Amino acid sequence: MDKADQDMYEEVRKRAENYFKQDYNCAQAVALSNLELLGGQTSGVLQLVAGFGHGMSAGCTCGALVGGVMAISLMLAGPETKGFDSKIMEAAAQLHREFVNEFGTACCRELRKKLSPYKNKKCREITAKTAAITMELILNRKTTSAPVRVQLL
Repeated sequence: MDKADQDMYEEVRKRAENYFKQDYNCAQAVALSNLELLGGQTSGVLQLVAGFGHGMSAGCTCGALVGGVMAISLMLAGPETKGFDSKIMEAAAQLHREFVNEFGTACCRELRKKLSPYKNKKCREITAKTAAITMELILNRKTTSAPVRVQLL
């Protein structure tokens, strides 16, 4: 890993952590920090991702993981992407594997039981780390073409 990549990973971690501290949910923080740094579509992202924080408010899949998959999708999908794109599916599956390997589970409810039932420093750390893992996965798969800008409704 070169110095430029290390700097990008550190910057995405900082941005995600700052968004989390500013009361963005974990999904918003991960998605927005990655999209901003990689020049992706950000319009409408906060609204799109708003319901995914705190395990979709049901305790299911961690919002940071969901935000990462959304950033991967927005950065790797082309204008004609439909259905199951293998590059996106592989990146999403890799993010899930690395997340579970790092934190022990992808379930928000279980993470909160292990760490704390409240939005806290540990959740902020999970958000920042997930943002960096997401960035690495995108950079490793991104083509040389510019990101496709999509208008979210």
